[in-house]
Amino acid sequence: MEGGTSGSGGALKLRLVERLSDLDRLIAAELARSAPDAALIRRLSREKLLAKDRMAALGGCGMPRWAREDAAR
Repeated sequence: MEGGTSGSGGALKLRLVERLSDLDRLIAAELARSAPDAALIRRLSREKLLAKDRMAALGGCGMPRWAREDAAR
């Protein structure tokens, strides 16, 4: 594969790792302010959780069958 990535989403994983690092820095910087913006911290935290979920899904840790909506059928 070109660019040193595998077919399993190597480039996407790298971008997600970088984004997680950026979000950690942004959250820490906001918390260090004298009057942190709680709404911004919540938004950044949700975005961080979403990135972690995407990383887990790329790693093969998808949602178990019993937790999916289609499992009830």
